Formats: sequence, C-alpha cells, structure tokens
Amino acid sequence: MRYKILIATDFSRAAASAADYALRMGCSCGMNLAIVHIYSVALPMVADGTMISQDSLYDLAEKDSLGRLSALAAKLNLEANQLCADGFKPSIEVFSTIGVPAAGIKSFFNQKDMGMIVMGIKPEERYLGTLPGSTIRKLIKWASVPVLLVPMDFPPVPLRQIVFATDFGDSEITALNFLAEIASAYHSDLLIFHNRLSAEKGRKFLQKEKKFLDKVAQAIDYPKIFYRHKQKDTLEEALEVLEKNSEADMLAMVHKKHSMIGELFGGDKTLRMISRTRLPLMIFPQGFATSLYPARLDEKLHN
Repeated sequence: MRYKILIATDFSRAAASAADYALRMGCSCGMNLAIVHIYSVALPMVADGTMISQDSLYDLAEKDSLGRLSALAAKLNLEANQLCADGFKPSIEVFSTIGVPAAGIKSFFNQKDMGMIVMGIKPEERYLGTLPGSTIRKLIKWASVPVLLVPMDFPPVPLRQIVFATDFGDSEITALNFLAEIASAYHSDLLIFHNRLSAEKGRKFLQKEKKFLDKVAQAIDYPKIFYRHKQKDTLEEALEVLEKNSEADMLAMVHKKHSMIGELFGGDKTLRMISRTRLPLMIFPQGFATSLYPARLDEKLHN
C-alpha cells in the first residue's frame, strides 16, 4: 500500500494515541504519514493596555501550530527509527491551516494519495461526537476514504483479527479488499461478520449469503478470511459479544447514509457503534467501491 495516512490532531491525549497507532500502521503497511492541525484564532485582545491586532494573532496561532506539529513529527520520527529499523520507514509531513476542523481536514483528504484518516476519540466524544454538527459526524458523512477512530489510550498492538460487519452489500467488496491488504501486512485474520436478523432465514437468505461470499472469494486473494454470523437483537449487541469472546483488535463497517429523521430516531448503526465500541473503528464511506482500487477489483471480478 502506498497511500498516505492523514492524522488529524488537536494535540490532545486522544490525538497522541491516534498518532502512535497510525505510525505503527504506517510501518507495517508501507504507508507514509501526513499530520494536519486545523487551528482557530481568538478575537483581538488588549494586553497591558496594548491592542493585539488580528494579523498578529494569526501569526502567533500559525507559529504555535507549526511548532507543535514539528515537535510531534520529531517524536514520531524518533519512534520510527526503532519501530521500523528493519523495514519500511514512513515519511512524515505536517500541515497547518486555519479554519473549521471538519472542513479543513476535508480539504486535505481530497488529495489523491490520501488512503485513510486517523483521529483519536475522547471518552466524551463517544457520545458528543455523534451529535449533529460534530467533527466526527461530519467527517464520516463527507469522507471519500476510510476514517479510523482510535479510542484514547488504546495500545497500538499488532493486529490479530479485524472484524468487518456486513449486510452483504456490493459496495463492501472494495472495503474488504482494503482491509485484506492491512491484514496481510500483520498476518492477521479478517473475520466477516453478519448479525442475522430473525427475518433472514430460508433459501433466499442462504442464496444471498453464498452469492456475497463467492464474490469475496473471487475478488480477494487472502487466505485468512473467515465468515461467521450470530443472531442478536442489534448489531451492537452482536459485536459486543465478539469483542469479549474473540481476538478482535479492530472493527470495521461501511457507513450507510440515512435521512435526518432516521438518524434522529437511532437508525444510523455507525453512530451507535461509535458510542459503544471500545476498539478502534474503521468506517468506510458508502461509495468507497468507486473511490479506491476500482480498476483492480473490476479486473478480478470479470476474469
């Protein structure tokens, strides 16, 4: 994989956890890093009887942002010298710009070589981050690449198992291909998981299940892909069982778009998963099948 990981930081403890996690993923998967900080500027103020101009505040904020970014990049480079001594060492770029976080991050991930966004999630953001207008909620709606949310203080352990929640959608094949490349770098299992609803039974369901798994086998050449289903009232309950009773180190899912009314009444599974999971959660955009690797997948599917 030769795409970049875009690390969105606000220099918080949660952001530090995400940066450490992204560095190790970059070393293992051969992905370079880009760190972005979106800063804001306060209103002009008076200090010791002297008015500080808006331009001066802009300069001070930019200088502070770039200084902290440089310090973070230096720290990660030092860690990379040890972590990646025998393999690929990611290059690290830093970017600083003024603006609103979600919009600022969006302007960077629209670059062609950005493969994913990684950001930390604070304990309070597990709930506040799913509210209308939040940065996390905007990003998972706007992003054309996967967004990986890393819980604060989650240890950057090597991946043993990635669990992908599926409802057998065609757009999920490219997401699984992306995950298979990550899994292969760690030699980890990739578990495809479906929460089987009570209405899903009989020959029709079995045909749908088989058709999807046949597509996966045809499109993805990775030997450690497994499939499992459970029957629980909700996807969250089913994945919670997996978290407790398996070696899962990361969860992944495709974000399905909902109407505003559907979101308000709890119809968005992605937002509910953000508020409940204790593991890193990779969220793919619904249109991901046409945003990355389309030519390679089309070739596999039609050969």
